[in-house]
Amino acid sequence: MQDLLNRLGPLQTDLGPLVAAVITGLLLLLLRRSDRRKLFGPLALFLAFVFVALVRAYVLEPPALARALQFLATALLGATIGLGLLTLVLDAILARRRTGAVPKIFRDIGSSIVWFVVGLAVLREGGVEPGSLLTTSALLTAVIGLSLQDTLGNVFSGLSIQAQQPFEVGDWLQLSDSSEPLGKVTEINWRATKLLSNDQFEIIVPNGVMAKASIRNFSRPTKLLRRQILVQAPYSYSPEHIKEVILACVVDTPCTVAVPAASVSIQAFSSDGVTYVLRYWLDNPGEVYPADSNIRERIWYGFRRAGIPIPLPQREVRMHQVHDATEAELHAERLRRRVQDLRGVDLLDAFPDERVQQLAERLFTRRFAPGETVLRKGDSGEELFIIEHGEVAVLVPGGADGAQIEVARLAKGKFFGEMSLMTGERRAATIRATQDCALLVVNKTSFREILAEAPEVAEKISAILAARQAALAARQSGAAKADAKHDVNAASGVLLARIREFFALG
Repeated sequence: MQDLLNRLGPLQTDLGPLVAAVITGLLLLLLRRSDRRKLFGPLALFLAFVFVALVRAYVLEPPALARALQFLATALLGATIGLGLLTLVLDAILARRRTGAVPKIFRDIGSSIVWFVVGLAVLREGGVEPGSLLTTSALLTAVIGLSLQDTLGNVFSGLSIQAQQPFEVGDWLQLSDSSEPLGKVTEINWRATKLLSNDQFEIIVPNGVMAKASIRNFSRPTKLLRRQILVQAPYSYSPEHIKEVILACVVDTPCTVAVPAASVSIQAFSSDGVTYVLRYWLDNPGEVYPADSNIRERIWYGFRRAGIPIPLPQREVRMHQVHDATEAELHAERLRRRVQDLRGVDLLDAFPDERVQQLAERLFTRRFAPGETVLRKGDSGEELFIIEHGEVAVLVPGGADGAQIEVARLAKGKFFGEMSLMTGERRAATIRATQDCALLVVNKTSFREILAEAPEVAEKISAILAARQAALAARQSGAAKADAKHDVNAASGVLLARIREFFALG
């Protein structure tokens, strides 16, 4: 044994082997079971060092071989210590304090430094002073500096990315102006960032480019990604109906999320139809293509079930002959429906049939979307509205903070605005559409022509309005019937005077 120690020469007093053994032992104790495989590298290098050192101890001739073994032993020992320390810091210390894995760039840069130092140690062992090689040749230094310019830029950019963490492994990034995610980050190393595209090919972007580029991170601040799909629909269908059909197609579609909810809005009016924008959310950018395809497919089926054609960019000219009899039949049917709607207005009970028919011919329709205000409290007006279809809410001020409260809902066949039509009173309440509404409008001009031809109708209308107001007052105050009758007679005379003045009946 003493002979072996004598042959080892300087190695027997060197602390290097002891340090290498201690580091290897610490790795064995501190590494988690899942990371034990990372011990194989330093351990293999240490065993190789021991073997080469033993061979070197017995091989003295020829001198060149002995010196080569000495260089190899120094390199193995330095690599064992360097890589062992790197593994100890990254995998046994930092890994326990982080929730995720240690970035690969730190391991790459650390390994490069270790091998660089090992190379310097080997040169020094061979009697070459590494510093003198660089300082004695300014040209060599300039060449090396210029050749490593881009490499060093990528290294420092990679470190900057890891320090600021604008993205991390698993995020979906996009560097161009395209609306599609470019790819998923799979690795950030010392030179470049690797991404895997939706088409399953790898994209390698130098870290210098990543540091300078404008990056869209589709995974932050949340994993949710909003998508947009354009849908064309005909003008002949109301926007609310189209929105309802489209939103029904998104429910339970694979790859989408229910919260936040999908929404539909109108983007444009074109010669081909109305362009709607469906906005929905998904939580995996890698599923954008399947999700878009599934929703478009469901919209196609939804439109087919609802009988809604998808307009195409085409022009179609149809020529047909319309007979006078056909036009007369259509006009008569439209007029019949309007007369029926007018007969639902008790205010017009005083009108004979021919006057109702005459008024029906002068009606016109206004349409309102849900949420639109038909009229506001306090506004002036001279029109009465009859609900052809849909529903409206009657709102009056009354909230604690002055907000409007809903007091009634009016549906098909109901009417409002009669006092403004007959007397020009300002609106007594705000009317707001709660659904897609079509309202038949009776305006002052149409009514004046009828009252001018039959002034006696004004007396009947004033009596009806007065009776309605008295009934409302009685419900609110509990007045006696006799008093109510007296109030109706008095109010009817006042209303009649106002009606004649408003319509200039004389």
